[in-house]
Amino acid sequence: MSRLIKAEIYTLFKTRAFKILCIIALLCSLMLIGITKLVSSEQFLKNNLKGMTEEQQEQFIEELKNASSNNSSPVNSSSSMGFTINASDLFNPTARELFKGTFGNRVIEIFLAILIGVMVAAEYSSGTIKNKLAYGKRREQYYLAKIIASTVGMIILLAIMVSIATIGSTILFGWGKAFDLHELAYILGTFCSAIIVGMAIISLMTLIATLVKSNGATIGIGIVVFALLPSIVAFLYGKYDWFDKIFETTPAYNWSVITSLVSSNSDIIKSVVISLVTLVVASILGIMVFKKQDIK
Repeated sequence: MSRLIKAEIYTLFKTRAFKILCIIALLCSLMLIGITKLVSSEQFLKNNLKGMTEEQQEQFIEELKNASSNNSSPVNSSSSMGFTINASDLFNPTARELFKGTFGNRVIEIFLAILIGVMVAAEYSSGTIKNKLAYGKRREQYYLAKIIASTVGMIILLAIMVSIATIGSTILFGWGKAFDLHELAYILGTFCSAIIVGMAIISLMTLIATLVKSNGATIGIGIVVFALLPSIVAFLYGKYDWFDKIFETTPAYNWSVITSLVSSNSDIIKSVVISLVTLVVASILGIMVFKKQDIK
């Protein structure tokens, strides 16, 4: 099993798509630093609002400040896509406030859809799966090795996005309070929680890849189901109790809870537990499907 995992991780590092995703993750983090620096400059905004009167400019800036400070629900961010700048004072942000925004919304889902499509689904058409299983490897071991290797890829992508953006923000704006062991635990706790939610996403996407056996279909379904659809239907949250119960079990909602500044510890624990259950159930279902397939 350990050799199989090492082989899959080696394949991950050799995959061109993964290298490109790492570069994109780096560019995203650098762009986030630059955009945050520009948006947090009141003078920059005023220079771009020259068509307005001074009174209108002040009103617009005040509305931005209020919008930034009134984000009181994780669902507010679950409906968005990309990166958000969460700060109590938009023009005086701290790296601690910006930290959770560096994880992005629907960004890692798109990355994972591409990664799973290349790492798992593409091997059906290439015949690689049959060759690997011919060496006597058990199917459940192969399946779990794929999930583990994909998780390693996700951790690296997250580490690039989060670390670069957080370090850059700390240099520009400061952390916001004394950095001690409690703050380190806050960073590690958030990152580990995000990994668990991400593993739930990986297990579901791997199940999809096993069912459709096509890298293009896996990427398309993954992006639509895990990135686009949650952003579209999030507006229904709070309107129907039955919808709320369903939506709160989705990776999109749980990712938003983990990366929200206003989430309580109980909310985060609940999201982690739901994600662990999703990981186990989806992995078991995926293994069952994979063991019954006729691999050609």
